[in-house]
Amino acid sequence: MLLLAILLSLFALIRADVNIVEPGPGDTFSGADGTVSINLKWVDNGAYPPLDKVAYYLFSLCYGPNTKIQCVYKPDTKITPDDLDKDDAGTYSYKFDIQSSVVGSGQFYVQVFAWVDGQGYTLHYTPRIELTNMGGPTTFELLTYTDTIQPVPQTSIRTGTDTNTQSFDASSVYSLPYTEQTLKTRVAPIQQQPGTKVTATTWSRRYPTSAVTFYSTFRSSLDQLSTLTPAWNYTVSSAVNYATPAAMPSDNGGWYNPIKRQSLSTRKLNVRYLSS
Repeated sequence: MLLLAILLSLFALIRADVNIVEPGPGDTFSGADGTVSINLKWVDNGAYPPLDKVAYYLFSLCYGPNTKIQCVYKPDTKITPDDLDKDDAGTYSYKFDIQSSVVGSGQFYVQVFAWVDGQGYTLHYTPRIELTNMGGPTTFELLTYTDTIQPVPQTSIRTGTDTNTQSFDASSVYSLPYTEQTLKTRVAPIQQQPGTKVTATTWSRRYPTSAVTFYSTFRSSLDQLSTLTPAWNYTVSSAVNYATPAAMPSDNGGWYNPIKRQSLSTRKLNVRYLSS
């Protein structure tokens, strides 16, 4: 019954800002045929602006850390709502085609830019995907960087005389308890930069415990749709150990012949004369 209520509430959402559902994390797309096609799908997430206000979309192929987004393919073709497919469940879809010569193989994500005339824009990102059999140039960072979560959405929308700017500043949300966040997509708490000394003498709970709320009637919207788990926001330093290796036990007097510890002498047994 609870599952049914959740499903019904999802379909009862008002038409609103972008919530990407495809591609999924780690999905692989091949450019062996000269073109790689990424199927993009998104639904309404209950936040402003309504999707019927979106004038056009722009799609870009990007890579790199969440704090250093680099878009390597940014076609300026404006995709209008008439260019999109929409099924009966309210899922929008678009096939984003990219020539395999644009970039080399590696880990990428797609940036979805939605423009609302006279009000502003929103930015959303797909989970990280893998492009294989690509024939374009590559970089060391593209080949080596990996992560599990996409960049967080950004919103800059003017409603009336106010500007509604919801840009996820990682440095600010890391310290905000999960239960105090109010956006549709929340950020899970992560480890902070450790100090150089341990000063605590007792333990204490850093964040409140979680809870679940059951509803007796169907809701027309959801308080939250997704949770992001950011990458580390701290660094771990390392150095080369230049200390001279210790001598082997046989060289520093710590080794001894085990025969000196024997209290009984050994003798050879002939197994042919052993009885069971």
